[in-house]
Amino acid sequence: MGAGFPQVAVVSGTSSGIGAAVATELLRREYTVVGLSRRGNPALAKQNGYVDCVADLRDDEAVQAALTSASEVTEDGVRAVVLNAGASPEPADLAKVEWQVAADTYETNVRTALNLVQATAPLLKQSGGGSLTFVGASLANGYKPERWAYAASKAAMTTLMRACSVEFAGDGVVANEVRPGPVATAMTMAGLDGEVSDQIIRAINAGFGTDWLKSPRTVAEWIAAIAEFPSNGPTGQVFNYSRKVL
Repeated sequence: MGAGFPQVAVVSGTSSGIGAAVATELLRREYTVVGLSRRGNPALAKQNGYVDCVADLRDDEAVQAALTSASEVTEDGVRAVVLNAGASPEPADLAKVEWQVAADTYETNVRTALNLVQATAPLLKQSGGGSLTFVGASLANGYKPERWAYAASKAAMTTLMRACSVEFAGDGVVANEVRPGPVATAMTMAGLDGEVSDQIIRAINAGFGTDWLKSPRTVAEWIAAIAEFPSNGPTGQVFNYSRKVL
């Protein structure tokens, strides 16, 4: 963090999972965090330095309105934006999957990212530079045909990330992507309600019989570290923490 930068971050999808963990980690690093999600996070809202904004990120006007409501903390700009919001449809036979499934997934994943980029780019420039950190997926490599709709949306987000790394370079903004691989969240572990203990995660990982399962807290530490890259740091990069090839 360079001198003069505001300690403000914007994080999407903070109602649970990775987004909530990233917000918590950034609060620990003494950021003021503006959290955007459709459901909100009452627990985080009780913490000093967290601004809970409820908005449907698919709606660009709702995103702008949410950030305007937090203008008291963003008036000098923001230093970091973490683009985490998204959803994954159920696996489906590629030969039978309906286009609307893919369209809905793009709407939820790609449009939300684009809306947030467009809304926060001026705030990053205002602060003198900063970072856009996308939460991607190793499935974007396309080798799981039953997850094609989700994979295609995540591949589009990678393209958006790389476009941002060029478009906003002159403003001192770096753009990168984290592909965490399996994470112990409800999206990855069907039926999960609440946090999985470290003991259970260690048991699942024992024997190296599967791709490394991580806690949201572990992933949040990586994301926060990448979000703090300086303006002359890595940009346009994909940081892959999965055994799957890029």
